[in-house]
Amino acid sequence: MLITSFETTITVSTHSVDEFEYEAIAHLDADISPALPYLNATLSRGIYLPVKPALSWRHEGRNIGFWPQRIAVDHLESREQVAEVIQQLVDLVNRVWDQRAEIEPDHTTHERLQPLEVYRLLPQTNCRACGESTCFNLALKLVAAQAELTSCQPLYEDPAQADQRAALEMMLASKWPAL
Repeated sequence: MLITSFETTITVSTHSVDEFEYEAIAHLDADISPALPYLNATLSRGIYLPVKPALSWRHEGRNIGFWPQRIAVDHLESREQVAEVIQQLVDLVNRVWDQRAEIEPDHTTHERLQPLEVYRLLPQTNCRACGESTCFNLALKLVAAQAELTSCQPLYEDPAQADQRAALEMMLASKWPAL
């Protein structure tokens, strides 16, 4: 186990005046720098900066940052959710660290997936079956991990979309273990 204890600092987010939400930082008792390449290999669509060292990742609409002695997360609805999510992230780091012998570390910096790349593979019908007003809006949410590809009905119902669907599924594949 890498992290044995941590203290959490909670603040009210200033990102949105329309919504009340929390941001939290877990101050760790351990330097998790050696775990970052393993997290980079495990978490999909993370951005690893080995020189810093830091790893940023978006999951379930939250921005999550991993630094040598802290983990930060935003878009939290309550203090109870803060405690739950921070504990899940600490457990994730410890689990990945404990399994590092089975993981090939990834020291590369990956580029962020761009909405236009996703949009080009969507049906571009703007049918609104997914709940979004346009296919581009769906692409924005898919890239931000705020929507599921399965919400695009034409992609799954039209056999002519099979190749695009397969490409999108691979592009958006989530390879990290559930928190």
